Amino acid sequence: MPRNETIISAFVASPADVEEERTALESVVAELNKTWSKNLNLRLDLLKWETDVHPGFGQYPQDVINTQINDEYDIFIAIFWGRVGSPTKEYESGTLEEFDRAYKRHLQDRKSLDILIYFKDQPIAPSRMDFKQLAKLDEMKKMLGEKGGLYWTFDNTKDFESLLRVHLSKVAQDWSSRIGYAREEKAETNYKSKPTRTHNLVDEADDYGLLDYLEVYEDRMYDMTSSLSSIAEATEKVGQQFNRRTTEIDSLKNANGDVDQRRARKIIKLSSDDMEHYSEILEVQIKMMSKSREDAFEALSKALAMHVDFRKDGGEDNLRELEDSLIMMRDSARKGISGLKGFKDSMSSLPKLTIQLNKSKRRAVKILDSLLEEIATTIQTATDVLTTIEGLRELK
Repeated sequence: MPRNETIISAFVASPADVEEERTALESVVAELNKTWSKNLNLRLDLLKWETDVHPGFGQYPQDVINTQINDEYDIFIAIFWGRVGSPTKEYESGTLEEFDRAYKRHLQDRKSLDILIYFKDQPIAPSRMDFKQLAKLDEMKKMLGEKGGLYWTFDNTKDFESLLRVHLSKVAQDWSSRIGYAREEKAETNYKSKPTRTHNLVDEADDYGLLDYLEVYEDRMYDMTSSLSSIAEATEKVGQQFNRRTTEIDSLKNANGDVDQRRARKIIKLSSDDMEHYSEILEVQIKMMSKSREDAFEALSKALAMHVDFRKDGGEDNLRELEDSLIMMRDSARKGISGLKGFKDSMSSLPKLTIQLNKSKRRAVKILDSLLEEIATTIQTATDVLTTIEGLRELK
């Protein structure tokens, strides 16, 4: 059955080193459009120079892109990793020129344009590093802060996809509310929207619905909690083993304070074995925890993308329950970080007694750093989602 559908457009600006993320963006938008079209009568079109600009002439190459895109978009999305891009006639890069044009529009009318900026926080191969470009990226981050801008960082493409689902869903809900209000009041608004287009749309039933995604989220959160419990149990056990080995070595001292080195070496070997076993447990559990976190927040981001359904039949209670569980998980993770840092410092300070012990200690410390990084990522992701939930609640 024909119905009106509002089209909002997003222009994607980025240097050439984030091709994978640009592809992921297309996939996420296609996925979200199924929900938005059905529930919000809204669709997002992506504008990219690769597909929306044709050969032409201008004052300089970037001017051709500027002229053909003509700032006719409602959302500006910028993605960076290790470069700001190639310089233009007037700017450090084409991407920075595109940002400046978008920012000037935003200053003229803040409701006419949403600006989303992302930085990929992933190691770069030494052969691909450009320190001048990295310095310019630091300057840009500083500039964004001075302008009152808030940008997001992500570790990998999967995390980027989850962020996009949450952030774009919030933007879509906001646009839907503004458009709906304008229609109800039949008054002029101070935002710039695209003309509505009428399509003969066929409702597409997704395999997964809201409740399915929430169930996946809860299951993966349970798996993640189980991994953390196993890690906590292993950490407590290896700590007890360290204390016992220390006591055993102390008992070997004679009246002069000297230690039987042959027997001490056997105990130190047992300590090394304890540490190796601990490292093996952590390696397995961190992989499981990381996968569970990615799957959990991916499912949650898809559920939040269907937020329109939360407004029905106790939707506020659903949001509140999600919020409470995320806050509890985040607070628990923050407490765990403090204890793990202390344990890692204690392990790092162990004396260099044998080569085997030194290798085992180095491996364990490295794995603990990975665990701390994983927990920090979980905390940041939970914080991002909590911010989005707060925004969704304001759209009632």
